[in-house]
Amino acid sequence: MKGSIWVIRATLRAALWKSTAADLPVSVRTVLAFVALAMASETARQYLAIEGAAGFSLYGVNSIIAAMAVFVAVALLFVSRDRTRVVAQLAALTVLSEWLVIAAGRLPFQFHIFMPGVWTGADRVIFACLVVMVWWIGAVASILRAAGIGPYQSPVFRAFWLCVVAGLAVVALPAFPTFVGSDFRLSSYNVWEWGYARLFKPADEDAPSIDLASVELAQPPLLEAEVKRLLPDRKGRTDVYAIGVAGWSGQDVFIKELNGGLVALDRSLGLDRGVIRLANHRDTLQTLPVANRTNFSAAVHAVAGVMNKDEDVLVVFITSHGGPTGVGLQLGNVLNAVLGPQHVAAVLDREGIQNRVVIVSACYSGVFIKPLASENSIVLTAADENSPSFGCSNEREWTYFGDAFFNQSLAEGVSLEKAFEDAKLKVSEWEARDDISPSSPQGHFGASISATLAARLKPGNSARASAEER
Repeated sequence: MKGSIWVIRATLRAALWKSTAADLPVSVRTVLAFVALAMASETARQYLAIEGAAGFSLYGVNSIIAAMAVFVAVALLFVSRDRTRVVAQLAALTVLSEWLVIAAGRLPFQFHIFMPGVWTGADRVIFACLVVMVWWIGAVASILRAAGIGPYQSPVFRAFWLCVVAGLAVVALPAFPTFVGSDFRLSSYNVWEWGYARLFKPADEDAPSIDLASVELAQPPLLEAEVKRLLPDRKGRTDVYAIGVAGWSGQDVFIKELNGGLVALDRSLGLDRGVIRLANHRDTLQTLPVANRTNFSAAVHAVAGVMNKDEDVLVVFITSHGGPTGVGLQLGNVLNAVLGPQHVAAVLDREGIQNRVVIVSACYSGVFIKPLASENSIVLTAADENSPSFGCSNEREWTYFGDAFFNQSLAEGVSLEKAFEDAKLKVSEWEARDDISPSSPQGHFGASISATLAARLKPGNSARASAEER
């Protein structure tokens, strides 16, 4: 306890650029406590910075742990004496910084009134960063001065390079936030995604802006037109309905895969009673409703209104870019959101749709498995929850998973289980050929719905026969 109190007092003095003599030992346990508090403070700052609902990502927790580990490792390279004291104070200084940032963001006081009126918003941000950087280096120098780094070593010089090296090392991490809001953009969060976005610019980035008002006004009639195509349930039979989602307008491959995938599903299962398509693409703005969370919920509600929830099956096929919190929904300048597994599960559960097949072709799509898995569900994903998938480029007709599963494996009379196992082998072969990391497609097959769909594949009851009887 005394060690912790000393760390707090010495850190507060260091924040004022005053050194404190090391008169008490600091245990490793105390160091770990302040490190944990620093990580918790960063998590809290991320959460409090979001306006509205916040989505949680375990991948973001891993990012915070990795960043703190890198920071501590770099600090140890610059310190040879009193290492536990120094690391504990640096962690405590991080806690102080995080909560000062939180307080600054919530205080009604406007600091920019002291800045020249000719400054732009970017100028003010740069100035604020420089002030924080100078303060931080001064505080770290005070901590190092108390540790006695040597008579010929400048604490300020060492503090400067410690901060520079640690900052560069942390920035180099492929970080992801623990909490994300609806306006989150991965392309601006870490240097790797930023570089990828600049080098591989989406196809529609240079296209003219989309008129948001026109898009919003068009949604009700477009969605109504899709819903009107649904056919009523036939009692005593297992009918299949489908909702297809192409979430990303930046590459044509997703709209192509949506159309091709629905054709393959119709060939295999027989999409007996109709399909609702939701697409984010400039070419479909006048013909199809956009893929956003509101339209997805409305589409599920519409299907629930015509199907027999005890007998019939709903197939949901989603293709887009993905991340650890779900799949991206992006349409030029008017839409940038995430469709998460919890939202999909909540909508289906709210409408009472138990018999469902959910297929997600996206990076990190394994996050959809656990929230949707049940005896009455089949869930197929292009990757596990920690891996990207491949093939989402403009020149392609399919992603790797879409090509392997829909185009080359899912044929009339072939079960989803058999097609999925064949597709996994094909994807593995292609990834090994191209020397890229395994995406590890995941599948959950509920016993009840698997038996129901298997019955449709028996001779005389194939998808083709069902389609002819409509």
